Amino acid sequence: MKAGAHDFILKQRMARLIPAIEREIREAKLRRKHAQAEAERELLFIREQQARQQAEAANRIKDEFLTILTHELRTPLNPILGWLKILKTRKLSEETANNALNTIERNAKLLSQLIEDLLNVSQILEGKISLSVGNIDLVSVMQAAVETVSLAAEVKSINLIFSVVPTESENGNHPLHVVGDPKRLQQVFWHLLSNAVKFTPKFGQIEVQLAHINNHAQITVSDTGKGISPEFMPHVFDYFLQADASITRNFGGLGLGLAIVRYLVEAHGGT
Repeated sequence: MKAGAHDFILKQRMARLIPAIEREIREAKLRRKHAQAEAERELLFIREQQARQQAEAANRIKDEFLTILTHELRTPLNPILGWLKILKTRKLSEETANNALNTIERNAKLLSQLIEDLLNVSQILEGKISLSVGNIDLVSVMQAAVETVSLAAEVKSINLIFSVVPTESENGNHPLHVVGDPKRLQQVFWHLLSNAVKFTPKFGQIEVQLAHINNHAQITVSDTGKGISPEFMPHVFDYFLQADASITRNFGGLGLGLAIVRYLVEAHGGT
């Protein structure tokens, strides 16, 4: 009798305990689901904030770029239109007329380069840039780029030094003959040198060295300009970016040159 009564009491307790345990398990699962849902909501909120911040930053960059683009396009257009209007009067001396034509040509080339950069970036972003590679003399390509910026350097009384360090490679071939696209490589060098001339003050110095290092052609451009801050260094090859707005105001440019350089160098397998 006692054993039977004990079993009955135990069964009653178990009958009450099992539902309680099941209820606790269900509640624990619900709490876990709520916690997971809350964590997911928090993660979504953080991602939404990050996306909003990125979108706002992208919009700021876009607005700044459009403002800069408008300014940069007007800068060469104004003297072109101004001098053309004056030339139409036919009341200029030969010397003034020649000066006007030189100014028009210089600004037309600047405008052409701006448009070329924009087209290049568009092609890069769409993956449509192709290389016409062949065996080229890197010294000749580099010399052509140096000659292109030499006048701009001369105007600022900048001492532009170009040197070549010739070294024979192990297989006997001249190390400065490489496989590449001469037009695109000259574009790379022009952007690097143009950038150096732009940011080097009057009476400064720019050194350009072409050398053979570890079976690779290495181009080094150094100047006496203000340099690049460590904070901006990771972004120096980004599109549409310059270290600060005052650079654009003081020196001009769309912030595309070095981004184009990076892409074309990487397309050639370089760094």
